[in-house]
Amino acid sequence: MAKKTRLGLYLEDEEIKKQVKIAAARRGISTTAYCAQAIEERLRRDGETSGDADRKALLSRIDRLRKEVGPVGMTAAELVEEGRRR
Repeated sequence: MAKKTRLGLYLEDEEIKKQVKIAAARRGISTTAYCAQAIEERLRRDGETSGDADRKALLSRIDRLRKEVGPVGMTAAELVEEGRRR
């Protein structure tokens, strides 16, 4: 497990905080995880991170999710099709 480091975040608008909480809840993740993912995504878009490190981090995150979720009882194609219907 990777060592975590703390980053303070202060928002000037209470409404943004509420929106972050709602968005995180919809995805079933913590507000910390939501913010971390948003920051990582922005850094990638801005070209501030290395592609290889990003791929390794993404694969590691996917592996953790697979372990948490376990078998889902349907094929990947069925999952994609269900996602398209939503």
